[in-house]
Amino acid sequence: MHKVDQRYLEIFSYTSGDFNPIHLDEEFAKNSYFNGQIVYGIYQLFLTIEFFLKKEHKHTIKIKIIKSNFINPLFKNQKFKIIKKYQKNNVLKYEIIDKNQIFSKIEFEIENETKIESIFLKHIKFKKNKPNNIKLLQNKNYGEELDYNKELFKKLFPLCSAYLNSRNIAVLIASTRLIGMKIPGLDSIYSSLNLDFSECDTNNKLLFNFKKHHNIECYMINILSPCKGSIKAFIRPQLIKNTTYSSLKVKYSNLQKTNFFTNQKALIIGASSGFGNVCAKLLALGGATIIATYNSNHPSETIPNCTFIPLDILNVNKNFIDTIKKFNPTHIYYFATPKISSQNSQFNKKMLYNFMQYYIFALDKILKYINPILIFTSSSSFVDDLPLDMKEYSMAKAAMEVFIKYIEKTKNIQVIMPRFPRAKTNQTLSLIPQDLKEVDELLYPELLKIRS
Repeated sequence: MHKVDQRYLEIFSYTSGDFNPIHLDEEFAKNSYFNGQIVYGIYQLFLTIEFFLKKEHKHTIKIKIIKSNFINPLFKNQKFKIIKKYQKNNVLKYEIIDKNQIFSKIEFEIENETKIESIFLKHIKFKKNKPNNIKLLQNKNYGEELDYNKELFKKLFPLCSAYLNSRNIAVLIASTRLIGMKIPGLDSIYSSLNLDFSECDTNNKLLFNFKKHHNIECYMINILSPCKGSIKAFIRPQLIKNTTYSSLKVKYSNLQKTNFFTNQKALIIGASSGFGNVCAKLLALGGATIIATYNSNHPSETIPNCTFIPLDILNVNKNFIDTIKKFNPTHIYYFATPKISSQNSQFNKKMLYNFMQYYIFALDKILKYINPILIFTSSSSFVDDLPLDMKEYSMAKAAMEVFIKYIEKTKNIQVIMPRFPRAKTNQTLSLIPQDLKEVDELLYPELLKIRS
């Protein structure tokens, strides 16, 4: 098994000149679409070629054609394997995987060289800087220097340094600098590449132009020289900011006038964002007294009559138990969830169990210490729709519905569990434009069914 830690990410940044914080800055990455630092796609590619050279081919080579698809984010310190899927003549296909998913698919065709091609490429020591997000014009030709830090590259990939054609190296490294620092730049996702080095010219700049998709945040970079090919990159969706208390106060002014929830002592699990955060604000508008939990990010906005406390829902500690026993909530609003993402068609038992830990086992543990009169939680329309790429999530939500019915039957607790459609939250961010409802517009009519 392999893993890439912070030290190697830092070295690669100074090797390539790609200092995009999604790879390097833990705090920036934690608050991004991926919710964590990811390993450079081009780093994965070089690691695969290094693996090939170590196992099979310690001779000087030139890559004629290389294709790669970076399918899922590989996170810092995440364990993975490199496996060979295919080899015929000089064509090889590899995948970077773990037990649950494919991170990258990499295919290349090689030809032997009698010696490393001697070309003039500057050895450069990059200074750390910020992505430029340069506003370049579409369909106009530009150039990116074929520079890289040869000493650092040799430290990371000694066999590639010794045996791989230096123009191959320089072009691949220039591509990560181009995507990460310029097009699209700060919020980029390097998605795929397809490069043909069969008939390279002697240009010491990577010549390119680009165009943006008319409907989605996708950039197609056409490589003109010294090789031919294309690179696809996306702009990461931006995290959705929590709806403010003041805006909800204006939108639902009747809540504050009528004090719908004035007799509620509400415990809200999972209130840092999304449904839980909006729920806390709507209940506060209606006069409830609230304890709300967050996992890692303390909400920045103050909510009246609401105390935020930290909680790792899978590791409930004594301090939390003592707090909720003393508070003795009349109502529980339960929105705890792991990261939700689509998967391939293969059934994933580990993922199903993880969902059930959040949706069933953690709630069951909390109910051992308190006895509310009502539990409000949310199911999903996916229980009806059964999308093929969300089966583990859909099954866990269906199981939660059954669990909640047993709670209602055996503990004499009123239960409300609407099946919400996809809403505009950070869990539903997509590269493709979507027409989704606001969380408050889904939640508000359901809360009115409760009152105090």
